[in-house]
Amino acid sequence: SAYPRDPTAKMGSEKDPLIPKDVALTDSGRPVVKRSVHWALLSFLILGEIAGQGVFALPLHLGRLGWFAGTLTCFGTLAINNISLRIMYATHTRFPEAKSQGEAAGILFGPVGQGFIRAVVHLYLFTIQSAYLNSLGRTIMNEFYGTRVCLPLATGIAALIVFPFAQLRSYGDITGISIASFGAVVAVVALIVGKSRAVEPDPLASTSFWPPLGLTDSLTSVGGFFFASGGGQCAFFEYLSEMSRPEDYPKTLWLTTPALFALYYGTAAAMYARFGDKVPGFLLDILPFDASRLVGNTLFFFHIIVSFVILNSALLRAYARFSVTDSSTAARRDWAVLSAAVVLGAYVLTNTVSLFEDLTAAIGSLFVATTVLLIPPAYLYAAHWFGRRADPERGAVSSESPPVKRSPSLKKLGGFIGKFSPMKKGRKEMPGGDAGGGGSSGGSTPGESTPRRTGFEVHWSVLWSLRVMLAVAVVAVPVLSWGSLVRLVQDMATLAPPFSCGPCVTKECIENERAESAMAYLGLLERRVRGAALRG
Repeated sequence: SAYPRDPTAKMGSEKDPLIPKDVALTDSGRPVVKRSVHWALLSFLILGEIAGQGVFALPLHLGRLGWFAGTLTCFGTLAINNISLRIMYATHTRFPEAKSQGEAAGILFGPVGQGFIRAVVHLYLFTIQSAYLNSLGRTIMNEFYGTRVCLPLATGIAALIVFPFAQLRSYGDITGISIASFGAVVAVVALIVGKSRAVEPDPLASTSFWPPLGLTDSLTSVGGFFFASGGGQCAFFEYLSEMSRPEDYPKTLWLTTPALFALYYGTAAAMYARFGDKVPGFLLDILPFDASRLVGNTLFFFHIIVSFVILNSALLRAYARFSVTDSSTAARRDWAVLSAAVVLGAYVLTNTVSLFEDLTAAIGSLFVATTVLLIPPAYLYAAHWFGRRADPERGAVSSESPPVKRSPSLKKLGGFIGKFSPMKKGRKEMPGGDAGGGGSSGGSTPGESTPRRTGFEVHWSVLWSLRVMLAVAVVAVPVLSWGSLVRLVQDMATLAPPFSCGPCVTKECIENERAESAMAYLGLLERRVRGAALRG
């Protein structure tokens, strides 16, 4: 049975993400979720969400950071995402009635914070859709390697292909789809690594132990690693609502994080070691011009279609006027209009920022870093100071509870919590003599030197760790975003203006580039020989 829920809260009924079709509803209109997902299956669901297009730009980002910083960044971003998800789980154990990011934010930060977090999550989902459309367009360009297909045309074809699939509103057997999708990614990576042995590397390519480029390139690549490594937060509460044993969730992290590190670093290191700083920003470009190129791009196309459908449904359910189980013409028309708006917006964005590596790095720096570094510790930090009047029968927030006003150090952070939490600095005495939550739930009374525990507090060491994470996030998110946006603007002005044709990935273009590189290498050798002869 599901956790008890607050019937006074505004909910989306069966429109909630990941709620199965034809579910039973409680008297309050909330869905009764059948908990049937084992933690191992959820692991593949998370892998299907996280592992994907980001891995195909990681060799380039490793090259921009060098072996030392690149290795640390790959491990560090995955470790940060692991810790972030554990913090989300700690928040869940304190507020099991929250079944979405919006609900958790509403409980902890009030309507303003709820609106802010919803905006961040929805913008993140939309920009990811744009990156997906970019990948689909690049895949079509690779399929037609005998003819030059420009990116605006390719992404237009991709939009037409993906639009019918975007009409799928109910997830169905999402775990099975996710396993197949993750399997497709692994198969593509294995194909690329295997076929790359037959591709001659650029003779001018080199590797570096230290970051070989400037600050903006390094920050951009850190954002690229965040894009690839971050995930699991946006639908975190929905995932747990379907687990047969939510307390087993931490087990998924012991499977997903090592698997992602092996996939990410193994791919990036193998490709960077072979192709050096000449490794392409879209790894599928390495495949030779034969059947393997068609197979690899087809598998990747399938993976992106599945990912697009999953995230499109998660995004649109917040705006749809009808239930996803409503089969009426009006409901389908409403969904089609919303899908068309998303696909059209994604088409405009992906052709405005057409370089795949720049687009993913910008998303990783701004939105993924926010959802990983900032929001989870903000949740748990606010939960530590949370006091509420509990209803012993439901364990939920009572509708008669006054606003909570106990948080002695929120304003010191000077940022997210202080602005968006309804909890203010200091303690205000509530009816009944309690400060904070009042009643039997704990809090402190005037004159007490040590507040009584409410069941939400964390250990002091964890509390200080959360403060450090929030402080780092307040600095890291704008700095990483600045670096990525500077590189993005530079490339838009020089390499890839908005709605330009995009990179040439035809067989003729690639062979000409290789011939030019070989001639440049021969010229370099000739100059070295002449220089040695003159010195002799």
